[in-house]
Amino acid sequence: MQILVVKNIENKELCSGWDQFVRSHPLGTIFQSPDYFTIFLHHKEFAPVALLMQNEAGQVEGVLSGIIQYQFGGPFKHMTSRCVVMGGPLVQNNDPGLLAELFRYFNSFIRRHAIYSQFRNICDMGFAHATFMQSGYTHEEHLNIHVDLNRDSGELWNEVHKQKRYEVKRAGREGLTFGPISNLTELEESYQLLKNIYTRIKLPLFPFSVFENAFNGLAPKGMACFWAAYSEGKLIATMYTLSYNGRIYDYFAGGDNLYSHKFPNSLLSWQVMLWGKSNGMTLFDWGGAGKPGQPYGVRDFKEKFGGQLVNFGRYEIIHKPLLYRMAKGAFKFIRHMR
Repeated sequence: MQILVVKNIENKELCSGWDQFVRSHPLGTIFQSPDYFTIFLHHKEFAPVALLMQNEAGQVEGVLSGIIQYQFGGPFKHMTSRCVVMGGPLVQNNDPGLLAELFRYFNSFIRRHAIYSQFRNICDMGFAHATFMQSGYTHEEHLNIHVDLNRDSGELWNEVHKQKRYEVKRAGREGLTFGPISNLTELEESYQLLKNIYTRIKLPLFPFSVFENAFNGLAPKGMACFWAAYSEGKLIATMYTLSYNGRIYDYFAGGDNLYSHKFPNSLLSWQVMLWGKSNGMTLFDWGGAGKPGQPYGVRDFKEKFGGQLVNFGRYEIIHKPLLYRMAKGAFKFIRHMR
């Protein structure tokens, strides 16, 4: 058994085995795929990295893929870096021995490149909990909402809260239209809308080039779609989604507050679910719903579209405690100053 560190996709044969393993794994998601990995290549803000575990025959039996994110450049680049792993590690048959070996290698490797690592679970990783804890991780609860798209549209509609049903109908009466973004000019327009929102709420947003890569690389494969709601031809709300193995993920979304009385966000949410259902998707993943016990307006919005509230949680490990405390203080200061 060997573990390879992958930092690019030049080895097509290796990437093919990687892709096949993720697609065939019951817990495989787009976030562990080589396609997702590629949209972060060649950016100064990111360093995608994947660990591939191979058996003696060269077959992939484990994948751990994450994105190292740099908050600042220059001399502070490595002092403010973190590694985010979406979807968790994958190993053949969820074998605890393979999992422990993958963690040992990952922890040894990543501590040289990031001050902390965070695993954001997309599905139930209970089988790996003991290995996470034995490997030095801490667990924190984190919610999400899954909507089962296997039911007919009438059942889905009946599960939507009456307030949201009213808002979707009202959006139609207001003359709002819905559809996919088909060119880079509109994608830039939608991105500027998101950027304004994220700046206002003081949260970071990926640079436009990441979404441009997804538009050019993932969308033609049916792995990403960029949606918009329009009022009299003007783009007033957007939702970016990812699709993989029958699941559609809400990636980023937001709308112009000036048009909130027309409810474009409600229209987008419902129409994207219907699109997913009509295109063979079996699950709509809302992409996060905050921490239990803490008020969260976004969760309140999402819950009104029905679905099941799940708590798969997150795991985190701090590699460099002193730098972590310094960086955390710096982030709070910068956010306060914005």
